[in-house]
Amino acid sequence: MTAALFTPGVTVAAAAAPAGFVAVTNGSGTLQISQFRLDGTVVRRLTSGPANHNSPSVSPDGTRMLFTGDEGGDSEIYGRDLSSSAVAVQLTHPPVEAFSPTWSPRGDAIVYSALVPGDAAYQIFVAHPDGTHPVQVTNTVVSGNTQPVFSPDGSRIAFLNGRDAGDNRIWVMNADGSGAAPLSAGPRDAYPAWLDGGTVLFAREDAARGTARIVSVGLDGHERDVSPGMQHFIEPRPLPGGRSYGATVEEQDGLHLVEISRTDGAPLTAAAASEFAVVRLPVAQSEGSSFTLAWILAGPPAQHSPPPIFAAAALGVATVLVLAAFGLAARRKTNAC
Repeated sequence: MTAALFTPGVTVAAAAAPAGFVAVTNGSGTLQISQFRLDGTVVRRLTSGPANHNSPSVSPDGTRMLFTGDEGGDSEIYGRDLSSSAVAVQLTHPPVEAFSPTWSPRGDAIVYSALVPGDAAYQIFVAHPDGTHPVQVTNTVVSGNTQPVFSPDGSRIAFLNGRDAGDNRIWVMNADGSGAAPLSAGPRDAYPAWLDGGTVLFAREDAARGTARIVSVGLDGHERDVSPGMQHFIEPRPLPGGRSYGATVEEQDGLHLVEISRTDGAPLTAAAASEFAVVRLPVAQSEGSSFTLAWILAGPPAQHSPPPIFAAAALGVATVLVLAAFGLAARRKTNAC
């Protein structure tokens, strides 16, 4: 594979703060995405209709959104501005199926999982924001890859690699696909998200107890729990500063959005032991279950050198990945995708 690379890097800029969020809800009967203020009130409905829409990702400047939709019966990636007059634009097209898109830290590339027709499962692709010039950056043979997310400086991609529900781990690779290696211990890990340039958050299911917790893992492989025990937390979404993150919690009455932080106010990576505070985001009960949060940040994001943008390449071989873990939330996402 031929790749034209820039050298990734980061320039410090003013920290961004959350101005709101987007999330998936099922109160209308199908999975739809809405924009919310921090107080839980709805700003606007971003998707609607009989098709399911999920996996939202907001651009670093807070103006655009990627998401997955199944209008044609198969999962494809769409993009739209976060404005009342915006129209969604389809970025991937049959016969390829695609889902779980996220932005590069500068907003000049996207990364997603795609299934090539005739193959068994998903591989990871990097493309321009309009979906053009997709380049396959994983080529595994016996396992598949999904849920990709760029590191804060754009130099790496964390992703989920696995064979089945009992053998899923978080991996990290360079943004051009080189140097791929397992990071988490597994075996039932999913939903990677970068807390900072050297730390990834993810969810780990305990199938025996019927729980899931959020774990941090450094690039050295050192793991630490960063959520309360005996609950079911998935989909961590860190806020700038490394002191808190949003997540989805599964409870008896459905899925809800929460913000989790240490009670001592220290960064999540601090060495000293601490309890954790869990605050529910006030989304109205009429919205049904709410999940898969993506923060909308106010203020200038950090300025990064461009992540690797590759010359156009043919789609390669995809292999099998079955995501059957993580209870109700995983079933919801699998059915929709």
